[in-house]
This record gives sequence, C-alpha cells and structure tokens, in this order.
Amino acid sequence: MSDSSTSSGIVAYPVPQDLDDPKFRWMFDYWRERFRGASLPARSDVDPVDFPGLLGQINLIDVVEEPSRTRFRYRLWGSLVTEIMGRDCTGQFLDDIDILDRSEIGRVFLDAVGTRRPHFWRRPVPEGNKRYQSYRRLLLPLAEDGQRVDMLLALLVGDRNG
Repeated sequence: MSDSSTSSGIVAYPVPQDLDDPKFRWMFDYWRERFRGASLPARSDVDPVDFPGLLGQINLIDVVEEPSRTRFRYRLWGSLVTEIMGRDCTGQFLDDIDILDRSEIGRVFLDAVGTRRPHFWRRPVPEGNKRYQSYRRLLLPLAEDGQRVDMLLALLVGDRNG
C-alpha cells in the first residue's frame, strides 16, 4: 500500500486493490473516516454498533509492551473467526496459540505497530478445517493517543471449500 499526502499534509490511505470484498472496503473506509487529522483512530473511535453484521468476523488485539518484548493478546475473537480457525482464543496471547503461525503473524503485527500501516493477507486455514480452504484478513492499527499503536483491529473473511 502506498500512501499519498493531501494538500493539508494529512496522509491519505488509498483503498488497496487486494480488498476485493465489500466488507473489507467498508471497514477500511470506516477506519480512514475516523482519523483525527493525521492521528490514527483510537479504539474509542470505533463503535461496534456501526457494524453489527461483521462482529463475528472481528478480532481486537491488544498491544502489550513488556520490558523485553512486545506481546499481542486477543481481546476479542469473533464467533466466525472461531469457525474458521477451529477454536476460540479470546484472552490468549499470540505466543500461546498453537494453531497459528505465531512467528509470521508476530512479525506482521510488529510491522503494523511500527509503521502504523494497515496490512492485508490471504492464508490457509489450520489443518483439519473441512469447511474453509483459506482466510483473508485486513489488519488496521488503532492508537489511543493518535500515534503509538496500542491495539489492532482485524476483519477476517473465510474462503469456503467447494
């Protein structure tokens, strides 16, 4: 994703072509509309009442700064995410979840925190899931102070088999 600056100096985030599903485009635009000038939106700027039909596909991930490392805890793990991934991981830290590629996901999360940029990807589902072949995920950074990313908002869409 490349960015461009508007005449006001605010960074504009164009919709990436990868966002081929209307749900992703809607969530991406929703996130962009919540910017406060050049500041990232905060969790308090995101109201789940605005997207009740997507709640089952949402993950909220806390960025937990520890003295020696940054960790990621799933505050919310949507019910459809559970169906896609095969279990509910609400409240768990990424490094404790064995169904995910923790090192790759951790690198992506750290990059989103460090660059304050969205991320999109498509990945296979965990082995043993007969209903889905892959999932797509849009990851959006949130920052209570507008600058330091303290939460990640993710929207997942499963690609069914068959």
